Order: sequence, then structure tokens, then C-alpha cells
Amino acid sequence: MEVLSYWRSEHSLPLTLASERLQSVALKNDRKAIFAKRLKRFVSIVLKLRRFPSMSLRNVQDIGGCRAIFSSRKKLIQTLRDLKRLPEFRWADGKVRIKDYIQKPKPGGYRSVHIIGLFPSESRQTRRIEVQLRTRIQHYWATALEIVDLFTQQALKSNQGDPEWRELFRELGEHFELMDSIHLFEGMNLAAKRRAYRDRIRDDLIHQQSAKEIRLCCKKLRVMKKFAAYAGSLVVVDEQLSELKQPGFVLLKIDLEGQKVDSTVFAEDNSRSAEAEYTSLEAATANAGGVVVALVSSTAVGGIKEAYPNYFADSSEFVQLLGLILED
Repeated sequence: MEVLSYWRSEHSLPLTLASERLQSVALKNDRKAIFAKRLKRFVSIVLKLRRFPSMSLRNVQDIGGCRAIFSSRKKLIQTLRDLKRLPEFRWADGKVRIKDYIQKPKPGGYRSVHIIGLFPSESRQTRRIEVQLRTRIQHYWATALEIVDLFTQQALKSNQGDPEWRELFRELGEHFELMDSIHLFEGMNLAAKRRAYRDRIRDDLIHQQSAKEIRLCCKKLRVMKKFAAYAGSLVVVDEQLSELKQPGFVLLKIDLEGQKVDSTVFAEDNSRSAEAEYTSLEAATANAGGVVVALVSSTAVGGIKEAYPNYFADSSEFVQLLGLILED
């Protein structure tokens, strides 16, 4: 924990610099973009190192990670193009490190673009920061998958776990991608979304057959009932989360057995205290089953829930889009 605490703290300043850079670029293209940043959870780092035995802690590229969520694919692409021109994203060999999971989705259906930047730490060493670019529809899909992982103790995010859940999310990824490709889809009301989606698959036999399989799988797994149960199972103890007026850090403790979310809010200039409390709480709950600890940050007013709906079991946007597929 001491080693991890030191190494994570080395990414605190670089993460702040990366997040500020991302916001300055993205807001020129999308005034409605949502931003978030986080230091990777202890359990996630350990799982990653176990999954890739040849990887060292030094080479984990997402110890610090920030994210921009865009209202359209076009605005995401514009921002990616602008980021690629910046010196922070040019490595010593002059190349840019990008993983485009939109052009080539992960096997489980995950879609996003990751670009790795190099930013200075307090020790004057450059540290790698992962910048994620997602559309809102991609965000809804990804956070729904994380909610299932959270409550069922699976690892769908790493393409592990129940094959039926894995196949369901892979198929859903295809339909969400189709919706994401419809011009101005995210800005439509529900009735307009329904019409646009139906028009798009009217002559698409592959997606029609896929929709039938999704309906059968959702019925078998009782998907809608489970998401409703997850959403109603957690009580947010501290209502100040919905009243945040300034950007900062929020230390979350999600107790799945106790069915509640506790939070501690830190000012943006108090990152050291936030990180110290984060490490201390992780150590205290390391052997406690059903407890998830996370340190997150968002620039939006009340935006913690919007940027990290998975930690509050909020699948409402995902469920609305799923409903379009489940309608016969």
C-alpha cells in the first residue's frame, strides 16, 4: 500500500494538468461536454497486474485517467484531432499513442478512444496519463456494464464472467453503435429516437435478428428487473453530492451489503488530503467483501453522478435506449 500510495501520488499533478488540457481543447468543440478524472483503484491495479503478468506497475498507463463525454461523434473526432497536435501527446519517437476502440471495438463491445499523454509530476518526471474520449451513448453502455460487474462481482469489463451477460453486452454494443451513428440522435425526444431507430433497422435483417436474440436474453436474465433493483438498492447518505457548487474530489464508499453510498468531499486544492484518505480507506476495507472505494472528480455542478453513474447504480439512460430494442 505504501508503494502504491507513492506511485499514485506521482500521478496526481500530471492528472490535473492533463484534465485541464483536455477541457481547454474539448470545450472549443463541445460546450456540453462532461469531464471527469480519477486515480485508479487499488483493486483495479492489482487485477490488471495479475491479468498481464509481464506488466510492471511503472508501465500501467491508466494510474491516472481523465475523460471527456461528448454530445456527438463529430465533436469527439474534432477533439481527438486537436489533441494529436499537442506536444504532450507526442512521445520521444514523435508518435502518438492511441487506441481507437470505436473503429476496432474490444471483443466485449466496448467503444471509446484512448490517447496517452506525458505530463510532469512534482518530482519532475513525466508520467503517463490516459485520456478517454466517449460519446454519451458509449458512456451509457459502459457504465451499465460496470453496474452489472459491481453488483454481480463479475469482470465483464475485462471480457470475463458469465458468457450470456458477455454476449448480451456485445450485441447491445452493436445496437448502441447504430443509434450513435444517427444524426442528432442524442438530442431527440424519446418518440423521435424510437422512429429514427426503427427506420434504421427496418431493412436491416442482421440487426432485426440480433434484436430478437437480445429480447430473449433479457427475458432469461431478467435484465430490466435487475437494473431496477440495483437502482433502488443504494441510498446516497450525503445529499451534498447533488449540491456541489465547485469542482473538487469526492471519496466514495459504496457498501453493497449495507446498501448505501457514503461520501467525503474535498476542495480541488486539497488533493493531498483526498489521496491520503483514499489510501487509508482502501487499506481499511481491503478484506471487506461488497465494499467499493473510489476517489473521483468532476467539473460539472452535481456532475459526479452524471460522470460516474455506475457508482450510484444509475442506469436510467441505458435502460431507456434498451427499451427501444426490446419493443417488438
